[in-house]
Amino acid sequence: MLISLASVKGSPGVTSTALAMAAVWPRPVVLLEADASGGGLAYRCTAATGGPLPATKGIFTLAAAIRGGMPSGDVVVDHAQLLACGVRVVQGVVSPMQARGMGSLWSTIAEACQTSGVDVIADLGRLDRASVTLPIAQASDYVLPVAAATLESVMHLRGQLPELSVALRQHEVGRLVPLLVGPDGHAARDCRDLDELLDQTGVGAEPSRPVPVDARTVQRLEAGERGNGRLGRTLLLRATRLVAGALLEEGAVSTR
Repeated sequence: MLISLASVKGSPGVTSTALAMAAVWPRPVVLLEADASGGGLAYRCTAATGGPLPATKGIFTLAAAIRGGMPSGDVVVDHAQLLACGVRVVQGVVSPMQARGMGSLWSTIAEACQTSGVDVIADLGRLDRASVTLPIAQASDYVLPVAAATLESVMHLRGQLPELSVALRQHEVGRLVPLLVGPDGHAARDCRDLDELLDQTGVGAEPSRPVPVDARTVQRLEAGERGNGRLGRTLLLRATRLVAGALLEEGAVSTR
């Protein structure tokens, strides 16, 4: 299964949400940094060996491995590195220029993710119809548009998601499931408001799901604490665990 998380504008918490979801994913999973503006997990997270992630593996070594044709074995897993929090991650590019330079290789990477023996959660950062990483979204079983629970962020999603959804529907993307990042106490009301706005656009999105703002839990994951035990009971990881379970259940139903 390939799941992509993205925003249509700004930084509403895509990377933090993707990391949290990968930390509680109940099946083997790899977190793919595919943000065309540059990934930050290598600088924010502690490697399993301590210190920052080494630059020996990542999106470039993955692209090089599949440049001449899909090799044997699970190439996505082979080019992932383990974080101290237990998440396996494929490091991304460090600049937009590097992302553009990979050109058509993004389509090949999308194919590798589709055929991987593990689930892949892709952090696409900001996404629109002109994004070089659009092929990954187009190959996904689920695209999760992430918005902050602010008027500006929600209105940008409402205004830009219809155009993006056209490019996604052409490739028969499985489902659009919006995630709304905001205060937990307002989650149900905020999601209802977002759903009403998106219903007016006709994009055919699933009901939105809340993700609470929880900077402390993200910091603990980045520092190397695993998403079980006491940390697993935090609001953020409980919410992302619910999202993960729902996606896997719905995916199982759709393939029966």
